[in-house]
Amino acid sequence: MVQKRGLVIILLYSIFAIIISSYLLYQHYSDTSSFCDVSAGLSCDIVNRSLYSEIFNMPISGFSLAMFIFILVITLIALNNKKYISKIIEVIYYLMLVSILFSLYLLYIEAFVLYSFCPLCLSLNVAILVIFFVSLHLKRGK
Repeated sequence: MVQKRGLVIILLYSIFAIIISSYLLYQHYSDTSSFCDVSAGLSCDIVNRSLYSEIFNMPISGFSLAMFIFILVITLIALNNKKYISKIIEVIYYLMLVSILFSLYLLYIEAFVLYSFCPLCLSLNVAILVIFFVSLHLKRGK
């Protein structure tokens, strides 16, 4: 029961992250201003369209979208097939661990290079942390 509840939390946060990542990917290429472009210090546009928003000419939000879709799919597999639960939890745990480290780098860029924070990016960081801690709890509960 605890595993199922944890996987459902991961599933819901993955859906949340997919929605945010999709919007950030759309805004990366859009000519219009984002709704979260509040000020110079709080702007999705400044962060999402900066030099640091891409790796190998691909938006980071695209990588985020792909990762959370992957997590959604493997979580659905785990919910429907108990045989793979422990391996899937391991994969999610390590993906989130790497994501936390990368998020810390991006947070540093926002704070000390761009001097602007993206509220949607910060909400993705929260989703990463929640999924990480849920997967850690499930991993330890084996």
